[in-house]
Parts: sequence; C-alpha cells; structure tokens
Amino acid sequence: TCLVTGKRHLLVSDIPAAVTSLAQACELLSAHFGETAKECAESYFYYGKSLLELSRMESGVLGHALEGVPEEADEVNSSKIEDPAKMTEEEKEEVEEEVGEAMEKNFQSLCESKDEEKDEGVEEGDDSQEEGDDSQEEGMDVDATAEGETKEGKDAAEAIEKKEAEEDEAEPSNLQLAWEMLELAKVVYTKQVESGEGTKIELEERLCSTILTLGEVSIENENYSQAVEDIQLCIKKVKSLPKDSRIIAEAHYQLGVAQGFHSKFDEAVESLNSAISIIKERTKNIKSSKKSPSKEEKIEITELEALIPEIEEKIADTKDMKKEAEAKTKEGANGITSSSTEGGSKNVSSISVKRKVEDDDSKNKKFVADKEKTAAAS
Repeated sequence: TCLVTGKRHLLVSDIPAAVTSLAQACELLSAHFGETAKECAESYFYYGKSLLELSRMESGVLGHALEGVPEEADEVNSSKIEDPAKMTEEEKEEVEEEVGEAMEKNFQSLCESKDEEKDEGVEEGDDSQEEGDDSQEEGMDVDATAEGETKEGKDAAEAIEKKEAEEDEAEPSNLQLAWEMLELAKVVYTKQVESGEGTKIELEERLCSTILTLGEVSIENENYSQAVEDIQLCIKKVKSLPKDSRIIAEAHYQLGVAQGFHSKFDEAVESLNSAISIIKERTKNIKSSKKSPSKEEKIEITELEALIPEIEEKIADTKDMKKEAEAKTKEGANGITSSSTEGGSKNVSSISVKRKVEDDDSKNKKFVADKEKTAAAS
C-alpha cells in the first residue's frame, strides 16, 4: 500500500518519494474512512514527519547556498580601518595633516574643473540651441510613446506580482502542512486513548511520538516556547511507559535542544543529562536481561552507546552558548559599543546556535532509528 511504501521511503531517507506516497495514503484513507477515523492516524503521523524532514532538507540547501557569506558581526570585525582610540598623538597629528592636504588639493581641482566646464558650456550653448528647437517636436512624440509602453509594462508587472502573492497565500509551507497533519494525528490518537480502543500502552506511545514531533516542528519554526510546552506535555504522558523507554530519552534530548534555543541553558543541560541517564539505564537493562543479547539488541546497544558522546558534545555546546550570551549581555550593560548592545538583546539562537542546527537534526534521527525500522517492516 501507499502507507507501507511511504514508510519504506522515509526509512531510506528518500524524502520526496515518501512525501508523495504518504500524501496519497492520507487522501485515500480519509476519503474511505473519514478524516478523523482511527485508520488515518498512522498515515497522518508519517506524512507530517516526512514533511518535517523535507522542510529540513530545504533549510539545509539554503544554508549551504549562504555558506561563506559574512555575518554583520564578521564584517565589523574584519574592518581594515585602524581604531582611532589605539593611535598615538603623533600618528593622529600626521593623519590630520595628510587629510588636510588632500582636502585642499581636491578643492582646487574641483574649482578648476568647474571653470573649464563653464567656458565650454558657453561655446556649445549657441550651437545646440538651434538643434534643440528642431528635435523638440520629435522628442515629444517619443516621450508619449515611451510613457504608454512604460505604463503597460508596469501594469503587467503588478498583475504578475499580485498573482504570485495570491498563490503564496493559498499554498501552505511544508512546515505548516506538517504541523496540520500532526495535529490531526494527535486528535485521532487522543480519541483512541480516551475511548480505551486498542492496546493502551501502544496508543500512548504513538500519541507521545506525535506530540514530540510537533515539538520538533516548533523548534524548526523557531517557536521555542511552544516546543518546550509540547515536549514537556509529551514527557508527562509517557510516565506509564517503561522508565528506560527510548522515546523518553528522545523527549528529554529534544527538550534540552528547545530549552537551549530558548536561552534556558541550565534547564537544557539538566534535560540532556537526563537523556544520557536513561540511555545508560536502557543499555544496562538490555545487557543484564540475557546472557547473550540477540543480534537486534546488540545493534541497539551499539547505537545507544554512540549517542552518549554526541549528547555530551551538545551539553558542551550549550554551556558555550551560555557563556556567549552572558558576555554579550555584559557588553550591552556596560555600553561598550552600540553593536554589542544590540547583540546582548538578541535571542541566543541568532548568536551561535544556528551553526549547529544541521548537526542537531542528524543526531535527532538516531533516537528513532530502530522504531522506524520496525514500523517499515510491519
């Protein structure tokens, strides 16, 4: 079916193909069972997830296109003009003399050029007067024709711009559409959990995965307060799941990322440390449950152990972000420069976090790798 095909494309990171297949699955299922039917929930979730990944791909392409373009702060710092405050008195006097001589020389050159132009203008004025009278009538005709053509071109350009604006308003972005599909999945799963249909633990895990992905959409959309709220709700709802559940570890990691972007650095470090503790607990439980773990369990252990140093690196990045934010705020308070004052008031995500977004996206996917493989195989 389209759903299985779309999940397989998503698993192998063929995102455009996944979006196409899952869109067809949503359309067919909703037309047959109804928009809020339980049969549609899974296709809504995976379609929203694939749209989120597509949006990330587009952002990555844009980021690579802008790579190497200097930021405003870089341009200021790379200035080749010497700071006057660092010059000695002798250097200042020397510069003043050079500037004064240059200004005087330029003034004299300007006066001489004006005198020459004035003399030439008097000589040419008599000759051009007769020619001007003859060409005046022709110029009026040309101006009238050009004015008409300009007006027609302007009207056509305005019509094209208006049409493009209407099309942009009519078509939601991939990120907006992802949010809408995940909200639909959330509504359907919530109804199932409340009505007691199906396996409660399985439905709660699916609902939490949906809420967590909504949080990721908010992070991508730079709505960090909403992301923190969604992910905290997810953590409250997963209390019925095993404490070493992988989705709980992922939720704490995503919460740490959102809190870091939201300038809540201490809370972010705490959330990231919680994710590490849960991963270590899960690894310990898998190893102690059997004398000889299965092939799948060995793969999961390897993946979990590889995640720990990456999260520790993220903790170090978050601490660096905190130091940068505090330094910018301190500079702004002391009034060192107007530019540093503006930098102190910026959200920390615009200072240094943006350079790490692509790395965060690649790390996020590893938490759910096994879960998606299982879903694709089913």
